[in-house]
Amino acid sequence: MSRKDKSILLFSGGLDSFIAWHYLDYPPVLFMNAGQSYAKKELETVEYFLQRNKNMKLEIDNSLNLSGWEEKNYYIPYRNVLFSMVGSLYAPKVYLIGIKGDSVDDNNSIATELMSKFFINFNHNKNIVITSPFYKKSKSQIVRWYLQQKLPIKELLRTRSCYDKNSPGQCGRCASCFRRWVALENNNIKEEYDSPPWEWAEVKSYIRKMKAGLYDRERTEETLRALKKYVKL
Repeated sequence: MSRKDKSILLFSGGLDSFIAWHYLDYPPVLFMNAGQSYAKKELETVEYFLQRNKNMKLEIDNSLNLSGWEEKNYYIPYRNVLFSMVGSLYAPKVYLIGIKGDSVDDNNSIATELMSKFFINFNHNKNIVITSPFYKKSKSQIVRWYLQQKLPIKELLRTRSCYDKNSPGQCGRCASCFRRWVALENNNIKEEYDSPPWEWAEVKSYIRKMKAGLYDRERTEETLRALKKYVKL
């Protein structure tokens, strides 16, 4: 990869970043191997797509080790800030893929705008931009876009969005699996999970919060639409 590339996509091999790679017309991709517990699982997925797509330009960065900061729910404080900062050393425009309704503090349109301004203050490159093409699209909508392009569902299902390092596929027992299931279910795509996502222990909490208006309206509607097929709301 040339350090003269104008843009780079932070790529985990997950549903969102895989769709973004197509949506953005195949930019160079950067995998951040930062010691996250599920890094090996992600890397295996990234390497699978590298082998399947000869036009993929991949860089693997091992400069960060954030393993000591990973919390029980797999959250790593400032992870997206640090990933974006390193990404800006590879290219001035960094695609950090967030979507509409994301509640992650460091992955939303306000956060990435603040990152862009902050990084510019400490780098001679005055054109740094951290952004996502999906801040106005929900996860269900980006899956729908992928299907409309007639891209292969088999490849979409080969992505890995799960945080459980012990599950070779999707555990169905983490927030990432649950959000993934909602998006696929709303597009009539069935997938195997170790446990049914609609039976995940946190689902009741999600329902309460959504009914209380604590989540984006569209995300709430899409989540409840998927759930009502399987649980009593």
